[in-house]
Amino acid sequence: MRTSKPVLDCITVEGFRSIKCIERLPLRPINILIGPNGAGKSDFIDALSFLGEIRAGRLKEYVVRSGGAGRILHFGAKVTPKLRIHVSFGGEGNRYEITLTATDADGLRPVHEDCVEYRDGHPLTVGSAGGYGSEAWISQRYRHRPDHEFVDRVRRYLDDWRVYHFHDTGVASPLKKTAEVNDNRFLRRDGANLAAFLYYLSRKHADSYDLIRRTVQRVAPFFDDFRLEPLALNEETIRLEWKHQASDAYFAASSLSDGSLRFIALATVLLQPVFLRPSVILLDEPELGLHPAAITILAALIKQVSVETQVVLATQSPLLLDHFRPEDVLVAERVAGQTLFTRLDGAALKTWLEDYSLGQLWEKNQFGGRPMREDRENGPVP
Repeated sequence: MRTSKPVLDCITVEGFRSIKCIERLPLRPINILIGPNGAGKSDFIDALSFLGEIRAGRLKEYVVRSGGAGRILHFGAKVTPKLRIHVSFGGEGNRYEITLTATDADGLRPVHEDCVEYRDGHPLTVGSAGGYGSEAWISQRYRHRPDHEFVDRVRRYLDDWRVYHFHDTGVASPLKKTAEVNDNRFLRRDGANLAAFLYYLSRKHADSYDLIRRTVQRVAPFFDDFRLEPLALNEETIRLEWKHQASDAYFAASSLSDGSLRFIALATVLLQPVFLRPSVILLDEPELGLHPAAITILAALIKQVSVETQVVLATQSPLLLDHFRPEDVLVAERVAGQTLFTRLDGAALKTWLEDYSLGQLWEKNQFGGRPMREDRENGPVP
C-alpha cells in the first residue's frame, strides 16, 4: 500500500508554453492550483502530461497535435529554442530530467536525459543519453541490464501518472459512447471506457463498485444503480446505462445531467481500488457543472485519497478551495509574460482565516490569483 509521501517531491519546468522557468517547485500530497484564466494552471498540468507522452513514445504525435514546437516552447522557438523538465521523487533525491530542442521541421528532439538514483546516500547516474532519434531514451526498453532496474522503476512511475479531462459531455461525448467490454485495465483520461471499467469493478471489486454507487446517490438521489451488461447484439461492447429509483426502466447516459455524468466519472477515478488508482491524479477544473453539494463531496474524496495518492488539480471554484488548507494551494500569476507559482503560507493568513474562508479571501484578492492587467516589465498592475 502506498504511503502519504508524495510520489513527486518537486518539479522544474523551463520553456514550456507560458512557463519560462519554475525551479524546483515542491509538491505536496494535495496541490490546488488557482489563478485567473490564462495564468498557466493548465500549462503546469500539461507539462506533467507531456512527460507521460514522452515516456509512452508519443513525443512526435504530441508535437503534431499541439500544432508544432513553436506552440509548445515559451513564446516560440526563436525566443525559447529548448525546454527542460526535471522531476524528483521518492524522498531521496531520485530524479529524471530531459532537455529537448526545436528542429528545423518545427518538431522537438531530445538532446539530453538523466536518470539518477541515490544509493547509500550517493548519487549514481543510471542512464544518460542524447536521445534516440525523434523519441526519448526513457521510452525505450532495455533488458538484461541490472543497472536499468531503477530506470524501469522511473518508467513505471511515469506510467502511473494520469490526467483526466471530463469536460466533454455533449452528444458525441466519449463518456456516452459504446466501449469495448475488455477495455478495463484502467480508466481512460476522457472516460471513454467508463462503462467497461465500472463493469469490471462490479464483477471483480464489488466493495469499490458499491462505494461508487452509494457516493453517486449522495449527489443524485434519484439514481439507483448502473445497468452494466454487454450489448445483446454485440457482446464485445458495452454502454453506460442506469436505473431510476422510482422506475424499473433503464436510461442511457445521455439522460443524465452534465454535472451528474462528470461526477460519476470523478467518483470512479477517486474511489477505484488503491492498487488500480494512479499514483498521481491530475484534474483540470473538476468542479465544472457540479452542484455545490457535489463540490463538497468531491473535496472530501480528494482529501481521503490523498493519503495514498498524490493529487494535482486546477480550479476556478472558491467553494472547492474552502475545503483545503492554505499550504495545499499554489497561486498562479502571469508576471512579465511568464507563469509563476507561489504556495500560500497558512501562518500569514491565520488572522484572516478567523473571519473568512479561504475562498472568500481569494475573492477579496488577499493573496492574488485574480485577473489583473499585466505590465510587460513589472508584472500585474492593480
